[in-house]
Amino acid sequence: MKKIIVIVCLVLAVIIGGCIFANYKTSKRADVKVPVLLYHNFVTTVPESDPDNFNYINTPESFEENIKTFLDNGYTIISMKDLADCDSGKTELPSKPIIITFDDGYYSNYEYIYPILKKYNVKASIFIVTDKIGKEVDGIKYLGWDECLKMQNSGLVEIFSHSKKHVFYDKLPVRELRDDVMESYELIEEHLGKQDLKVFAYPYGAYTNETVRTLKNNGIDFQVYDIGINNFKDLDRNFIKRINIPCEMTGKKIIEEIEN
Repeated sequence: MKKIIVIVCLVLAVIIGGCIFANYKTSKRADVKVPVLLYHNFVTTVPESDPDNFNYINTPESFEENIKTFLDNGYTIISMKDLADCDSGKTELPSKPIIITFDDGYYSNYEYIYPILKKYNVKASIFIVTDKIGKEVDGIKYLGWDECLKMQNSGLVEIFSHSKKHVFYDKLPVRELRDDVMESYELIEEHLGKQDLKVFAYPYGAYTNETVRTLKNNGIDFQVYDIGINNFKDLDRNFIKRINIPCEMTGKKIIEEIEN
């Protein structure tokens, strides 16, 4: 009986110590905003009208202006891997971080944006819809695996999953989302090699609490699905927020939105 009491006391001590350490670690974390910006497709000429109210297209010139403005104003552009390393305590978070992401996997990301990333030596993440890789859909060209591999091998671009089918997964059985995401990463790893960090961006931001729990339990490190700005002090890997950047929004306006 005495031995059981000792074991119970030791277990309780470990649990209490872990809780104290976790609270201490949280209290010591920097109170720093971590904005994650979201871009989509890029065009060289902005059309007169757009069915999506110019929310999902942009120009290479505007993107370059954004990047230059961020750098000129003291922002450090980090990757999702950098954020994961900061979150686990491996590295220090810069005082003004910013993360650049692109959804869907448009060929324009490689044609127009990859050269800009190389020019300024900045990192970005592309969330691809694997069923569209190497295809042209409704007159819009998507990335091929060769372009994905070339960008990944540069060390500047991370490739993550934006699903296989790009549908509203909050309307379907959760196992369908699970299978979809797992299959999308199987394809990514088949063509791009083992992925140590797995991030999933929900199409349309459509999720449920059950989908979040399921993906967490199936090895997804970060889940992205809401609008807003993250704070490192209470960062939740399963609830990463982004700011959508509409057509030709200036870097100054983006910074104002971040700071306000």
